[in-house]
Amino acid sequence: MSGGSIGRLFRVTTFGEPHGDAVGAIVEGCPAGVRISLRMIQRELDRRRPGRGPTMSARKEPDRLEVLSGILRGRTTGGPVRLQVQNVDARSGDYDDILHKPRPGHADLAFWLKHGAIPVGGGRASGRETVGRVLAGAVAKQLLAREGMKVAGRVLEVGGRRTGFRQTILAARSRADSAGGTVELVAEGVPPGLGEPVFDRLDADLAKALMSIGGVKGVEVGAGFSAARRRGSENNDAIIVRKGRLLTRTNNAGGILGGMSNGMPVVCRIAVKPPSSIGIGQDTVDLRTMRPARIRVGGRHDPYICERIVPVAEAMVAVTLLDHLLRARASAPGKRVGMKKGDMGRPLGALRAEILLNDAELVRLLGRRMELAEKIGRRKRSLGLPVRDARVERAVLANARAAGKGAGERGKSEYALKERQPASGLPADGRPALRTELRPRPESLSAPVAVLLRGRLVLPAAIV
Repeated sequence: MSGGSIGRLFRVTTFGEPHGDAVGAIVEGCPAGVRISLRMIQRELDRRRPGRGPTMSARKEPDRLEVLSGILRGRTTGGPVRLQVQNVDARSGDYDDILHKPRPGHADLAFWLKHGAIPVGGGRASGRETVGRVLAGAVAKQLLAREGMKVAGRVLEVGGRRTGFRQTILAARSRADSAGGTVELVAEGVPPGLGEPVFDRLDADLAKALMSIGGVKGVEVGAGFSAARRRGSENNDAIIVRKGRLLTRTNNAGGILGGMSNGMPVVCRIAVKPPSSIGIGQDTVDLRTMRPARIRVGGRHDPYICERIVPVAEAMVAVTLLDHLLRARASAPGKRVGMKKGDMGRPLGALRAEILLNDAELVRLLGRRMELAEKIGRRKRSLGLPVRDARVERAVLANARAAGKGAGERGKSEYALKERQPASGLPADGRPALRTELRPRPESLSAPVAVLLRGRLVLPAAIV
């Protein structure tokens, strides 16, 4: 199942399922030598942990942090950071009666239509997956703090009300029902210039990160949807100078203009749906008979998830901001973020840093290609077919040759297809044959994605 990772230079991959042994995250891109507080990570886990009162799920998970790699004696090693917590209070039996009856509002129906089966407890679509996000976000927050940035969230509204949250939640629970709400996120200290104006917009990436959280049904930045009801004269933020800094008098833009941060606080809000697991009877279908059925979801479930989703949403904002910060530093190391010249005027360090940026993307794509090749091999073996196919291999090589010729850049990148001259000279077509062999430069692969230099996060190319 693909789609378990996010980020380019600060890359996060979550793993695990709610009824498996453990859940967690692998974080790539952490610079070496950064002090990481494990207590702070545990505090973030505790904010998300269930079983802390009548407004939460009764599932008792201690969620004790386990560090498997990447942090040694309180400091990052520069390698992938792997963090996890054990699942100790899963009750798979609670789901026996509904394995063939998709729960309304859950991913069950989509899973069955796509894979032909319903995973126990929601599988990767379960809220338990967000443990990995919180783990990664706690690391990202500590790196952002070194840069003067802070991310904080709060519950803004529950069940359409801005006060009396507890009463609203308990009233819904007493009726075996649930309640939705709104959560606001604010990131302070964000420097200007994070993000690009077209497809790599900061607000677009924040929206993707936040919408990837299960239960989030909408995202707005700044004034958001209320801007649709305003005039331009009401919505535009007047530009002012305060203590020598360019700022805006208001912040309807939410700290982002044209996809780029403008130095004001970045403000987002998310709409969180009411949890779909409720004790009220609902209509569904028994997939074994394809006949109508009634379902009443048992087990231990949250009457609302806004409070527990706050640290998850903060984590996604932190991960996105840190990834954009490293990307900005890669394209303009040693400069003020957002103040770039054309390629001819940029230092060699900046250009080398862009190579690292492209390398990271190439490694990700190559890893994905290898995964697909392995799946094809397993599928062929299951069908009794030979794994190797000379016709397909010739087509792949022809495509690679054509792409290299069209780009006119073959041999200039850090990763290239090696050219191999046959013993008798060039082939009849006058072009060298290609071997599908990757040739990474050792210094590119052995260097960490980011390093600390005088207290700032920079890419290795910036100090070459």
